[in-house]
Amino acid sequence: MKKTLLFAALVTLISTSALAKVYECVDSRGNHSYSEVPNGKNCRTPSNLGVNFSTSSSYKPVLTDNIESASNKADTAVSNAKSNQAAIATARQNLAEAQKALEEGKKVRMGNERNYARYLERIKGLEDTVKTRQQELDNVMKNNSAQQ
Repeated sequence: MKKTLLFAALVTLISTSALAKVYECVDSRGNHSYSEVPNGKNCRTPSNLGVNFSTSSSYKPVLTDNIESASNKADTAVSNAKSNQAAIATARQNLAEAQKALEEGKKVRMGNERNYARYLERIKGLEDTVKTRQQELDNVMKNNSAQQ
């Protein structure tokens, strides 16, 4: 028992002494970087390293010109238009698939549908799916026209 306790204490001391000291450095632009060696005047040991430490860079350039801002707005508008077109294409494809499933469903009568009411229930479900897909397409088209 004493040997186990002594061994656990020894392992704990060795593992904590193996940890390297990490410094958080801030450059003139305000970017944060982490290293084992302090690289300048603005380096310090962060107090919250034990909680959410990440080595990934969080560099975000500061936009200083209105041209860059306008360019980003134009890029955003183009990407929104592309995403709207993609949403419309997806909604149309979903509607076409639902209509095809309805047509194929009307042609076939399943073995468990000896009772005509079961057949009608299945077809009703397929028709409801087509109506839902049509409403989704209409909503996407309205949103697209409202944004333009």
